[in-house]
Amino acid sequence: MGVHLLLYWTAADGAARREAYDALSDAILCLGSSSSSRWTAQAAALRRVQAAAADDLPSVRAAGSEVSLHRVSLSDEPDQLFLLSRAARQVLQAGADMQAFLDRLALFKARGSVQLEGVQHAVGDFRISLARAVQAPQQNFLGLAVDLCYQPLDDAALAGPMLQDLAEVLQEAAEAAGGKLRRVAEGTSAFQLPPVFGPRHRAAQHVQLMAQLQEQAG
Repeated sequence: MGVHLLLYWTAADGAARREAYDALSDAILCLGSSSSSRWTAQAAALRRVQAAAADDLPSVRAAGSEVSLHRVSLSDEPDQLFLLSRAARQVLQAGADMQAFLDRLALFKARGSVQLEGVQHAVGDFRISLARAVQAPQQNFLGLAVDLCYQPLDDAALAGPMLQDLAEVLQEAAEAAGGKLRRVAEGTSAFQLPPVFGPRHRAAQHVQLMAQLQEQAG
């Protein structure tokens, strides 16, 4: 599994996203990328579908449209689906067939998502994924995301310094292109997570990334 560090790119005034993507991609190749493959991720906000009576108060009707859950899927965890509740501070990890079950129940409706699509590189014991972030369904470009993974360790405290060193190398490339890589807030304050890093931590990171990218976009 390994430990993951998730970063996102923000642009200085006038910085071009194509230049930043190319600069980061070149930096990854210079680190010795031995192979690459397509990588995708999606974080979607779901709201509970409730039948509102015509005479319901506006506050009652509005409550039914609030975000109830977030759904996260990752291409490198193809058999897993993650459902996250901020209210309950819980992360549920289930099989990918959970989506078909939710569709049959018709209790939740997606009200928007952030989709990541890019390339994952193998660099020694590291996996580095560089992706463009797009808001759906509007298809608005939100920024770039970089997912760093150190595979040999599941202990975040031990893997952290090595991931940070790698992030600093990529930070130099981002700054040369007129932008900056920022660390995605950890999900431990928003969700109850086990002490050992695992897939549920990644799901929480992607929900945090969704919030930070949307806040940045205004």
